[in-house]
Order: sequence, then C-alpha cells, then structure tokens
Amino acid sequence: MSESAAGNEAVSLLAGWMWFAASVIGNAEFWVILVNRSHALPIAHRRLKLLRRLHDLAVPLWPLLLLWLNGLQQGSLLRGGSLWQQSLWTRRLVLFTSFWCLTLILQVLHWQFRQKRQARECTASRLYDVKAETKDSAVAGVPGLLAAVWPGNQYCQLDVNLKQIAIRTSRQRAEQPPQTLRILHFSDLHFTGTPGLSYYEFLVQQAELQAADLIVFTGDLVDKPELLPEAVRILQPLTRIAPCLFVLGNHDWRYDYEQIRQQLVESGWRSVAGTAMLLRIRDRMVLIGGSERPWMSDEPPQVRESFSDLTVLLSHSPDQLRRAEQLGYDLMLSGHTHGGQVILPLIGPVFSPSRYGVALAAGLFQQQSPVLHVTRGVGAKDPVRWNCSPELTLLEVSF
Repeated sequence: MSESAAGNEAVSLLAGWMWFAASVIGNAEFWVILVNRSHALPIAHRRLKLLRRLHDLAVPLWPLLLLWLNGLQQGSLLRGGSLWQQSLWTRRLVLFTSFWCLTLILQVLHWQFRQKRQARECTASRLYDVKAETKDSAVAGVPGLLAAVWPGNQYCQLDVNLKQIAIRTSRQRAEQPPQTLRILHFSDLHFTGTPGLSYYEFLVQQAELQAADLIVFTGDLVDKPELLPEAVRILQPLTRIAPCLFVLGNHDWRYDYEQIRQQLVESGWRSVAGTAMLLRIRDRMVLIGGSERPWMSDEPPQVRESFSDLTVLLSHSPDQLRRAEQLGYDLMLSGHTHGGQVILPLIGPVFSPSRYGVALAAGLFQQQSPVLHVTRGVGAKDPVRWNCSPELTLLEVSF
C-alpha cells in the first residue's frame, strides 16, 4: 500500500470514529436538553420521572444501538467507511444526534468566557464543613448509595457569601441620597432528612449573624411532608430579626402546598405569591412581589409606575426573567436550578431545570434589567453536590 493510500485510510478511519463519537455525545446532549426544558414546565412529577428514566436508558444504550445499526464489518464507521456508505436510517440518526454537539460547544464557550465569572462573583465568602463545625454526625442524615459513594460530595458544606449589587432604576421616585439594603437570600431547602435537621439549624445560626434588613426564601421547602413542622420550627426564629418573605416552588406544588404556605405564614413568614407587599426599610419604600409561575399562584402585579424606591421580585424559577422586565422590577431573586448540583471541569453545569438550560444555572447577572441573582440553593432531593456547594447569600443592594 502506498504512503498516500495509507494516509487516506487513516483519515477515513479517524473521520468514522469522529462521527461515532459526535453521535454518542450529541445524543447525550439532546436528552439533557429535553430533561432541562421539561422540568421548567408544569408537568406532573410522575411524567417527569418517566422522562428521566428514558434519559437514563437512552444515553448509555445509544452507543450499543449505533453499533448494532452500523456493525463492525468492513465499510462501517469504525472500520473507516464514510457516513454516506451507511444505510439511510443510520445516516439520518447520526446526523441528527451529531447536530446537538453544536449546542454543547456553545454551552462550554459560554461557561468558560462568561457564565463561570457570573457564577463565582462575590465580595467575600466562607465555606463551612458543617459536620466539622457542629461535631454532630447527625448533620449528614442518611444519604442514599449515590450520595454516599460520590467522591468529594459537598452536600454537607455551606458557602456563606456576600455579593454587592448596584441598581439604577429609571422609574420615578423621590430624590434621595444612595442607600444600601441588606437582603439575605436562600432557596431550595428540600427537607428530606439528608442532610439532617442540625444542618438547617446551623444554616439559621449563620443567617442570624448576617444583620439583614430583609430575609427572603424562594421556594422548595420540603420533599417529605412529614418534616414540614420541623422545617417551620427551624425557620421561625428568623422572623424575629427582619421581615421574612417567601414564595413556594415546584416541589412544594407536588404536595399540599397551601398547607405548607399556611404553616409558614402562621410562624411569622409572609407570602408574596401572586401579589406585592410594600415595606418601609431604612427610610426607603421597598416593594416586594412574588411569582410561583408556571406552577402556582397568580402573576405578580405590574410595578413600572410605582413610586417605590426599589422593586424586588421573588420568583422560584429564573425563567420569569423576561416577565419581570415587562412588569418593571429592578431586581429578581430566584433558585430552582441548584447551580446544576454537579459542575464538570471545562464543561460546567449540565442539568438545570430551565427553558434557558444552564445559562442561568447560578450567579449574579448584573448587566441586564432586571438584575438577577440565582442562588445555588441549600438542599436537593438527591443530595449530590460536586464543585457546587450549597450557599447562603447576603446581597448588599445599593440604589
């Protein structure tokens, strides 16, 4: 065989392997996109669970199916055959799945050059190993097999951080010197028993130290309804420090969410779901609205013509961002996405239940209106965290 022919054969072999790899990777990306977008919709939990099971099967089985369709005989992709030599259905499936590699490439570029900086932007941060801090083995709860064996699992850590936000509103308001409001923001507690109750007690102890003017919780309180009384008991002391406002989330929607809301309200927390509340804080009028869309409650009111000094929207999902802009809010605070829970080297977060995919998975997004803060949250139904520790955030909002 001539040197030229050998070179052509090597190129053909490489091209076939690249098509195979692109198909496998693109298939996984397609199913991740489908799972992310579907979890942003008001779809019943059992159907979402079925979709996730299909994802769990489709990702590992696709390479085997591709091998079955393509084979290992002479002329197959893995033996140096061109894509156009394959059967019509094989060509169509390989082209369709390979297409989704483009979205993965764009996602990686967005993460590396923009989103990673936004996700990590903070003025000060302290990471606690809560089990070591409390010397309480019950902090860990009873993790499942995946959580127990996952290397470097951070679900029992807590990042207490400070982030600074500058708001410049064009809405009419009285001329006054600049003011700074300290908002304590946390979300997605997901009481399941893992981590244990003492973890959340430590969280509240840290929250009490932050000298906040306003405390807000943006949804997903429980995943085991029997833990609701304990969850309410643990959060109740915060109501003695500052006004405490909340909205509920899609996991609360799965249960008797009005009972969850009622018990929180009876403990001193204030629900702003589908409405808005005007508070006087540090000699300024602050209007706080709430959205539990698309799962529950009415839409929050329009505030563009409000004469308040600052307008804040609590929205469990960051997907309400464009609606918050239309309604005239200055700042939106969200959770729901857990920061992705697992952040892979180079790639970044993978799973994020949002119609924006992972683009708004976590962080401070200041170069837009309204300014958006998406917290990584505290808990999770599946207690696995990697490169994405739970967080409690104090926002210093100047306006």
